[in-house]
Amino acid sequence: MPFPLGRPLGVADDPEFQKDVLRSALRLLETAAEPVIEDYPHEAPDGNGDGVWACSVSMPQPDVSDLESALRREVDLLMPWYEETRRARGRSTVGMSGATPEQIDSVVSFVAACAEGAGFSVVPEAAQGPNWIHPMPMLLRYVVEDLRAFYQEAVTSRPGTTPPSQHDMHTWIFGETALGRALMQIGHRIAEVGDPPLLMMRGFMIPEGFWIDGPTWGQQPRTDAAPDAFRRAAAYLAGERS
Repeated sequence: MPFPLGRPLGVADDPEFQKDVLRSALRLLETAAEPVIEDYPHEAPDGNGDGVWACSVSMPQPDVSDLESALRREVDLLMPWYEETRRARGRSTVGMSGATPEQIDSVVSFVAACAEGAGFSVVPEAAQGPNWIHPMPMLLRYVVEDLRAFYQEAVTSRPGTTPPSQHDMHTWIFGETALGRALMQIGHRIAEVGDPPLLMMRGFMIPEGFWIDGPTWGQQPRTDAAPDAFRRAAAYLAGERS
């Protein structure tokens, strides 16, 4: 009779049955001259459902950073409010990147990966799936815009509250949320690269006054050559590399 998984000697707290199982196994040593399989003559008790079953296989846990975990918790908390706004308005501004509102998990993965050093030249492996409609690195700007739109639409749905001003919204995002921390980390990653076009893109993602290390756009050229520099930056951000 097969024993329940994880109970090779029967149920817990039944020492007489357990000792009989052991004695029966040891008796096989008296006659067995080669490997042998023999049925145990008694049915194993089921314990009337007592005890808690535990799988004996150790499953790997997904490797998710603290930042991504915090982002996902925020999105989960905001999701019911976001859905309420979407239902009431019949539309959503989430989708500028090409991801649909149902693909917000990929948007979170994208932002978290870039914040943690995935770079700005290709779409992070963890964010594959949506039909992204912009080239890198400009795509990152629209991905960030989608996630910010999700947050903004969620917090404006709560009944009896006055919609926040843009300044209040920025103060909340950059002062109290994991999204704000992720955007600041992206800003620092861009600063490490030091590429003027990327610094320009940072200005789209982090409003002036919320970047503590100077102008969020970086020190852009202020000479007669500035228009040409901005055109080159725009081409770079559009995925055109010379």
